[in-house]
Amino acid sequence: MSDCAEVQKSQTVRLVDVFIIAPFLGYIAYTGKGLATWEKLGLYILAVATLLYNADNYLKTRELNG
Repeated sequence: MSDCAEVQKSQTVRLVDVFIIAPFLGYIAYTGKGLATWEKLGLYILAVATLLYNADNYLKTRELNG
């Protein structure tokens, strides 16, 4: 199943989420002048949740598919 195009595509999307989207959300929260504290906190939570969820799923799928 590791050669399945859908699995490879989803794995690529997960890596983009982990290495681009999550850090970008954290960066926006850190540098976000004019954002309320709750907005910054929300962005930090989204960044961490995105990173953890997608990294975990990437590793699980990689383990299952060898």
